Amino acid sequence: MNTSYRLSIGLVLLCLCMVIVAACGGSPAAPAPAAPAAESEEPEAADTAASGALETTDVSIRLSWVPQWQFAGYIAAEVNGYYDEAGLNVTINGGGPEFPEIQMVASEADTFGTQWPDTIMIARENDVDLVMLATFFQTSPTAYMVHADSGIASPEDFIDKSVAVFYGSGLETEYRGMLAEVGVDASTITEVPGEFTLEPFLSRRVDVWPVYATDQPNTVRNQGVDINLLFARDYGVTMIGDGLFATRAFVEANPRTTEAFVHASLRGWNWAAENPEEAVALIHEYNPEIAVEQLTFEAQETIPLLRYGAGETCIGWNDMAAWDAEHEMLVNLGTLQGEATVADSMTNEFVESY
Repeated sequence: MNTSYRLSIGLVLLCLCMVIVAACGGSPAAPAPAAPAAESEEPEAADTAASGALETTDVSIRLSWVPQWQFAGYIAAEVNGYYDEAGLNVTINGGGPEFPEIQMVASEADTFGTQWPDTIMIARENDVDLVMLATFFQTSPTAYMVHADSGIASPEDFIDKSVAVFYGSGLETEYRGMLAEVGVDASTITEVPGEFTLEPFLSRRVDVWPVYATDQPNTVRNQGVDINLLFARDYGVTMIGDGLFATRAFVEANPRTTEAFVHASLRGWNWAAENPEEAVALIHEYNPEIAVEQLTFEAQETIPLLRYGAGETCIGWNDMAAWDAEHEMLVNLGTLQGEATVADSMTNEFVESY
């Protein structure tokens, strides 16, 4: 995933305004070609998924980026027929800046979405009632990329260097948390706004660039650039990555459909983790624009994130301790006011019943 497209806090607030407009009768911006999220005027009667009914239930999921190994479980569940077996007709929609997941799900343009816990908690503090149903990246995929000959070996070495910052995003939160942990004052660093392109880093105009370690380093190395990576988790920062979310209203009105989708997705993720090469071939066929070599690198880097911490015994588990640590950091940094609690922001109900 290109780090430039991590949803920013400012974008969340913009999404909230757009959701309100939609609720008042307006149309959400850039509507996705997805099935409506709501199943029926009477959801309890119509919530037929996984209940033995012959008809299927239409749902959609909005990814945070284009279909790639980052979303292997959902793609595998679709292609391998797990969603069909669960009584679901699933539309997988790619994401990006034109289709912010929070807005798309909150406005019911999509049923489910993928995002990070920090974004879910921030949205909840802004009266968007979302709930994380499963966490697949048990730790952040973010790394801080530096040239191998830069002399930068730790965050302390950022002093008197230039660092790209994606202001208002979870990437900034993770960066600020890391500086706080190691006692580095941001005023000693030259911060520059992050961009959609890596050119400022490649041309050495910027010394440190945050990236998704699961894909962008491979792209850079393939250009013959020798790099090193630093990870905030190595300096005491707890930040969780991609998870599956929906609105609480949908989950409460459609528990069987929610369970069916979560279970089929878990089945897909477990299959992908156990069969990475087959998953690479499957995803390449699903999205031929991404090379097999790139997908293979993604798989190698992503599977450890799935099995990190609580994921070692249960892929998809929402680790309360990790959520609590991240929540505490967000409050300490002033990103959260503390009104959004961890208990209200996530549930393990559907992972436990798998």
